[in-house]
Amino acid sequence: MQIRSSFRCLLFSALLAALHPALPAQELLEINTHQRCIFSGGALDEELYRFPDSESADSLIRKIAALANIPINFVWSQTNVESTAAVLDSAKRHLLYSLDFLEKSSPLEKHAALAHAIGHHVQEHTFAPEHHLDEETNADRFMGWALSVLGFSEVEIFQFLLKHVGSSDIPFEVRRAAVTTGLAKAEITTESSGGLPFDDEGDPSPNDTALPTFPWPPPACNTRSELPKTVFKNCKTLGDTERKLRWALENKGYTQHSYFSVPNGFAMVTQLEQYNGTDGAVRNDHARWLEYPAKQTFAGVLDYLTALVVPNKGFFRLFVFVVTDQPFGGGEKRVSKEQATAWLNQGFNKLPNSLATKGYSASYDVTTLVYEFEVPESNRKPVQKCPSPRFNAKTHLRKSGLSKALGF
Repeated sequence: MQIRSSFRCLLFSALLAALHPALPAQELLEINTHQRCIFSGGALDEELYRFPDSESADSLIRKIAALANIPINFVWSQTNVESTAAVLDSAKRHLLYSLDFLEKSSPLEKHAALAHAIGHHVQEHTFAPEHHLDEETNADRFMGWALSVLGFSEVEIFQFLLKHVGSSDIPFEVRRAAVTTGLAKAEITTESSGGLPFDDEGDPSPNDTALPTFPWPPPACNTRSELPKTVFKNCKTLGDTERKLRWALENKGYTQHSYFSVPNGFAMVTQLEQYNGTDGAVRNDHARWLEYPAKQTFAGVLDYLTALVVPNKGFFRLFVFVVTDQPFGGGEKRVSKEQATAWLNQGFNKLPNSLATKGYSASYDVTTLVYEFEVPESNRKPVQKCPSPRFNAKTHLRKSGLSKALGF
């Protein structure tokens, strides 16, 4: 009887094995996933398993990574994630992907998911909470750039962005602005030198100084101030000056900026922001980077509903930092809010090497130009504050925190 029972067990096990083919070989993936970005949101399983590599996924990842034209600084694994995830474990970078997700997704969606994760890695993001906004928007910027270079249309990309919420709490308007910047960089790249915007390697090409030209002399109706020379006393090159400005800007939340050429130097333009019209201070809420006025608080449901149809008053500004050893005045023409906003998309995302290595001396000045715009409650048509600005440039620098970040 015992022999007969054992035979039955063996027969049953064999039948189960026949009905359920063996799972692909897998091994426990032992990495710390605390520092990460998950493309589709949600959470990661407590235990992750590595499955055999997929040739199709490998090809997609290499194709997108190659666009950045820098050495690949991450490893990738097929595992039990929902979509894709970028992970930093100590000093090692990982791209985790679900083959099931890639096979079931549209061509645009799977390229977008992989490009967003790769964007985190090629820009060496830390996934620290204090850098969340900066890193997510930069990853979206890389994603928009990569999708455009890969041949997807602007309409397709924005339709996808509207449907995809993602893992971050970044407002759609901010994500849209980041992707728009990426699309613009791809267009400029295609039309100019043919180099890649995220290429940090190699010698400067003959055309790498072909930055778009900033309107010169600068458009009228700005308030200006020269920054103290002591701020840049240790700078040896224009690149040193740019890095000091960029650090101060990003430290105060100005994560989006573009570069233009000016006579014997460059101009650095920030994104348009809303600020408090009463004192010039930064708005520390979601409306800071919106391109339209938005109320912060509501007295009740009626006040909220009214705000949806009645325009709110808004105050906007952007900074332009001009680095040159040439004297300049002001132009005759004004600039509209729409034109000023477009500067962010029209400039390059980095300073070309040939300009960055150019010598910086005491003959150079760094001048801050501030353009103000006001949207009245009576309508939604922005009005430039001209000839008298609401605040002078020094006040804007102080209230934005940039003066302190630059050390004066």
